[in-house]
Amino acid sequence: MLSDFFKTLRMLHRIQHDRASYRELIELLYNETSPEDSNFLRYNYAPHIVKIITYGHAQKTQPAFSVIIPTYNRCDLLLNTLNAIAGQKSISQNKPEVIVVDNYSEDKTEEGVAKFANFQEALHVIYIKLKKNYGGDFARNIGVLHSRGSLLVFTDDDCIVPPNWLSEFKRELDADPKIAGVGGFKIPRSTRERLDIYHRFVMWRHFLLPHERTKSPSIFYNRCGSLNANVCYRKSIFEKIGGFNVYFRHIGSRELKVRLHRSGAILLYEPRMVEHFAYFSFADYVRKLLIQGWDRYLLHVLHPEVELSSSFGHLLKRSGRDILVVFSGRNTMPFFNGSLPDKIGFSFISIITSLFLWSGKYWIPLKILVPKNRGDDNLLPIEE
Repeated sequence: MLSDFFKTLRMLHRIQHDRASYRELIELLYNETSPEDSNFLRYNYAPHIVKIITYGHAQKTQPAFSVIIPTYNRCDLLLNTLNAIAGQKSISQNKPEVIVVDNYSEDKTEEGVAKFANFQEALHVIYIKLKKNYGGDFARNIGVLHSRGSLLVFTDDDCIVPPNWLSEFKRELDADPKIAGVGGFKIPRSTRERLDIYHRFVMWRHFLLPHERTKSPSIFYNRCGSLNANVCYRKSIFEKIGGFNVYFRHIGSRELKVRLHRSGAILLYEPRMVEHFAYFSFADYVRKLLIQGWDRYLLHVLHPEVELSSSFGHLLKRSGRDILVVFSGRNTMPFFNGSLPDKIGFSFISIITSLFLWSGKYWIPLKILVPKNRGDDNLLPIEE
């Protein structure tokens, strides 16, 4: 017990002084060694799978699309997502297969997927249930390993995709064989009467800069792959890159994007939007920030040229820039209306965002390293 305490203190000290290596962080926190070649599709996922259920008839020919959706306790929202995929236009000649990877939901997700699949008999649906909540990217990799499509399409269980979503992906990829992936973004829609202020703040920051169609090789200006709610990759390229890094919980898409850019892959950002239905309470937002704070630190350690700094001073400077923009009078409706309550609210949220992002790089290691939280599985979950 005492040795674990001092081990934790030493690690926190190394994190504080930015001396921890990616390898030692993974070995200490997860009791395993990260693959040297960053190929996470070779990870042994089999022990983490409870069951696999297949519905409908697999096509004799290879489907063009494998749509992969990780899910956790969002049965009603997931069914809306599935119905939107089933209603896709202009792809009747080659229907997609749909792969739902369930991070051990405790609601009626399994029954809901079964009911949907039995109603959509022409659609090939694969349901995979995991032993616990391992996170979205862990689930996505499992979906990829069970896919047959030549194009891998990712969305989330709280998104509604437009009717031409798949056909537009295919049109763009067919038009330019050099493109490795096509991605868009998302527009928030509330599950309550109106959009919460935390979502409005997050989306306000995302839309401060214009969303323009681009194939720019710059990881900073090309938004394709910045999130997994609205993106499509050629399977051959995705497999070559090695899939998602399973040690990231919220921004694994960004880490994958770094490896794609380094490989010379061409990505197309096309600012088409999916609708994202969600609601943040203050506690939800703080929890998300803590996990993202750890992810950002891990990204900084792994790719320091991309995530330049994780210091509190750096994050506070970002908050300062946010506040200057807020009080400059610039309107970005519908997320920010320029009113005094919005100016005060956004300024406060910007400061607490920096505080909890910075705290995350300490909080998550403490959460995992406390002996009672250590599990038997090699890959330890961090609850979302």
